[in-house]
Amino acid sequence: MATKEQATDALVLVALRKALAGARVEVKLTLHSSGCELQPEVEVTFPQGTSARQRNAALLLLAAQVELRTPAQEHWLVESEVLDDGNRGRIYLVLLGVGGPWPTHEEAERGLQVLHSALR
Repeated sequence: MATKEQATDALVLVALRKALAGARVEVKLTLHSSGCELQPEVEVTFPQGTSARQRNAALLLLAAQVELRTPAQEHWLVESEVLDDGNRGRIYLVLLGVGGPWPTHEEAERGLQVLHSALR
């Protein structure tokens, strides 16, 4: 029998796959705007004609899946934003660092792993 957590995870994943159908999804490690901090992110390019509500729902579902996949011991914030013309959006992790304000490369790699697992 599945646990409540497993059932929720499965439900979100099914909805996420449907919401991202036809979209181009790219997981990458970028430099924060400050230029000194690594930031794992998923950038999604939606097909022309995708409504703002469909786009927003897809980004929220992806953020929910990332939250569900983030280990409890990680102190990260999951954020989302719509980019430029509205056909692109991103989910990114604000890494709060282990023992200080700057995340390590290892922490950034763990963040990337979580983002990849959220899309499986």
